[in-house]
Amino acid sequence: MGVAAFIIQWKMSPAMMASMSPEQIELYRSMPGWAWAAYGIAAFSGLAGAICLLLRNGWAVPLFLVCLGAVLIQFSYSLLLSSASVSTPKSIWFPLFVIFDAALESYLAQRWKDKGWLGA
Repeated sequence: MGVAAFIIQWKMSPAMMASMSPEQIELYRSMPGWAWAAYGIAAFSGLAGAICLLLRNGWAVPLFLVCLGAVLIQFSYSLLLSSASVSTPKSIWFPLFVIFDAALESYLAQRWKDKGWLGA
């Protein structure tokens, strides 16, 4: 789902933006390249980590750690550095969920590797 969300947001049309609030449009338009890069890295490394889990491959551990780091970098812009005022209590729940999910995936992948459930 992260890859799909990334592609949809990357290719967002003016018609799609019409349903967004002015604050959301400002955040989207002002998002710097490094935040977009972190978003892409998070999405694709998360997908790769999930595929590695399905294959019981130990590469899931470093891929999920990369994903977690990229998620933290990505959301540092929208939650801490952006001048757009979209950090309302309601808008914070989704980023917190994504951060929690990435941390949980990293933790579980490491635990499963320690138990021998994932290969090298």
